[in-house]
Amino acid sequence: MTTERIADQITFAYWVPNVSGGLVTSDIEQRTDWNYEYNKKLAQTAENNGFEYALSQVRYEASYGAEYQHESTSFSLALLLATERLKVIAAVHPGLWQPAVLAKLGATADQLSGGRFAVNVVSGWFKDEFTHLGEPWLEHDERYRRSAEFLQVLRKIWTEDAVDFRGDFYRIHDFTLKPKPLNTAERPNPELFQGGNSTAARRNGGLHSDWYFSNGKDFAGITEQVVEVRDHARTVGREVKVGLNGFIIARDTEKEARDTLREIIDKANKPAVEGFRGAVQQAGSSTGDKKGMWADSSFEDLVQYNDGFRTQLIGTPERIAERIAAYRKRGVDLILGGFLHFQEEIEYFGQKVLPLVREIEAADQSAPDAPVLVSA
Repeated sequence: MTTERIADQITFAYWVPNVSGGLVTSDIEQRTDWNYEYNKKLAQTAENNGFEYALSQVRYEASYGAEYQHESTSFSLALLLATERLKVIAAVHPGLWQPAVLAKLGATADQLSGGRFAVNVVSGWFKDEFTHLGEPWLEHDERYRRSAEFLQVLRKIWTEDAVDFRGDFYRIHDFTLKPKPLNTAERPNPELFQGGNSTAARRNGGLHSDWYFSNGKDFAGITEQVVEVRDHARTVGREVKVGLNGFIIARDTEKEARDTLREIIDKANKPAVEGFRGAVQQAGSSTGDKKGMWADSSFEDLVQYNDGFRTQLIGTPERIAERIAAYRKRGVDLILGGFLHFQEEIEYFGQKVLPLVREIEAADQSAPDAPVLVSA
């Protein structure tokens, strides 16, 4: 277990369902919708129930149960303008975006929202999205090298004038962005998130990002990543926060929660899950050390396409709160939650689970050496 920096309070985010099909590739009923009116109300519900962040997904064409999709940056801005406190993270692909153009969009979105815009840099797993648009599909570690340059260019443009950058993928010459984002002492520029499980992703997270996003992981899996990412950050005198994906099934009884999980898996859309598995496992296994995302994911794991079941945030509010507290003790700063029925389940989480998490955290502050409770 890591004893590195532990957050006083864990932060909560949710996946924005701006893509059709919900967060599980299953024919189970999902009382959610990808349209704007649903998502506008959901964002307002989330910020009033303890959620600080929302992550807009990025897909550019139909794939694996996601027939329709709204573009992430424009959708994020719409949600920012419909809320007061929520920070919205737009997922973007280097290779499909020029970083200076995104920097300009981001500065405008940040100004219009009072400093609540953020970016999640996604190196890419879906080959067809690149090749169908006439863009080259790079080898795994090359995609992450491109992302590293993308992150560096964004930060420089948002914080410096007369920017010069000469990389293998991007060239910037004497470029000054005005207006810049709303830089403050608390948040010097829009937060940069970057995800992945691979060695290359961990290196990028430590060296260049403000936040490192992990797919769903158990305690041992996330501890390994936290230690490695923060080791990279330490070499350049940085601190990095860690976010963990988890699919949350909170119910009044353990049986209700487990029955829901079983129904999700039993009603999985098998062709869509198998298609997704074929697309992503070649990406994960293409790394030299086989540490890439989805490299060891089972069929059941991939029914929630970011391994969200692995985090085991499934059960009663008490059990889930204890498990979240245990993840915090292992260095996790943020839980990124997916839900079956977003509107009512985010409200249930805010009323039933989050107060228990805060009670455990308060008790830990008064007795910092107390053992953490971990349910099996």
